[in-house]
Amino acid sequence: MDHEAIKRRQSLKVIISEVIMVIAVIVTVIVLALIVSGYWLGSGFKVERQGMLQISSIPTGADVIIDGESSWLQRTNTSKVLPTGEHVVTLKREGYDSWTKTINISEGLLYRIHYPRLFLLERTTTPITDTIGTTKVFVSPSHDTMLLYSGDPAVLNTSVYSVLPKEQNSAFTTDPVPNWLSINLDADTPEVKPVTLSMLYEHFKKPEPSKKETVKDFNPNLKISESEKLFFSKFYEDRYLTTLNNDVVTVYKKEYDEPVLKVTLEFVPEITHAGHDGEFMIFSNKSRIATLDMETMSVGYWNTDAESYDWLDNDMIYSVSAGELYVYDYDGLNRRIIAHDVSSRFPVILTRDKWLYYFSDDNLIREQITE
Repeated sequence: MDHEAIKRRQSLKVIISEVIMVIAVIVTVIVLALIVSGYWLGSGFKVERQGMLQISSIPTGADVIIDGESSWLQRTNTSKVLPTGEHVVTLKREGYDSWTKTINISEGLLYRIHYPRLFLLERTTTPITDTIGTTKVFVSPSHDTMLLYSGDPAVLNTSVYSVLPKEQNSAFTTDPVPNWLSINLDADTPEVKPVTLSMLYEHFKKPEPSKKETVKDFNPNLKISESEKLFFSKFYEDRYLTTLNNDVVTVYKKEYDEPVLKVTLEFVPEITHAGHDGEFMIFSNKSRIATLDMETMSVGYWNTDAESYDWLDNDMIYSVSAGELYVYDYDGLNRRIIAHDVSSRFPVILTRDKWLYYFSDDNLIREQITE
């Protein structure tokens, strides 16, 4: 037996095996790198550079229909690789209305949609309490408590703040304060209670001031005039500074000396609002709205159905016109009527992504909008 020949054959097998393993590792790394960069096998097994869509909804578990196609694997709270370009995304769930948006997928980038909200089609209307004589409504920032005031609005500030000391102390009593009622909106069975001095203090006390970011902190090289209004925000991991000078909007990215966007609006805004985690900016003058979308760095224009509007949540706007409650995404899309006979005098409140409260015919009404 030729032991040397056997050793040579074994050594050759080991070398070949190692070479194959190295090649397999290299190929795997290259494939993974291409996938991360957005390359994928498209139709006809052609390698195409694609992007990714990440979509969620309230409630979860809605069917995701992309360009008219769906499958049992496509549900919200999942991600999907898509070819670059425009796609029509529709969300549907049995018993709910639908949601649709046309998006533009960029190669190698992630497009997130986290704000779609679907509303139950069949809802029970439950009167909570009559509000006859109510002149003012206050809602806590967390939307878990509502205060109803039935006194003279002209003396409201005096009647509230004259009885509130600078600091809470033992002088507070449990005696009810005239003209005030409290409703716990967060409970399965809301309860109407008298309001005490302590409750008023907790509701109206001013929060501790937080440190504000300055232009110097953002980028010491920027030259901003004193007349410009400043709005600091964060989108993904990037920091942005948006300035408003009359009708001119300028957007700077941190550590960039030149603006990434500068646009003249079609109107002079009266109100400016920084949206969910800085993902958009809303500029408005009565019913006219301009939305600056930080995802696409573009401005779109649209109108609400009434001259005044408010926020239903961090991403959705509502207005009341002729008793109809209209809701819109922050960009004006998915305009829907979700309630009727709604008073425009007092706010509409959304609690726990489940309960919708509004005022109608001197009553506070609650509807369950998700199961």
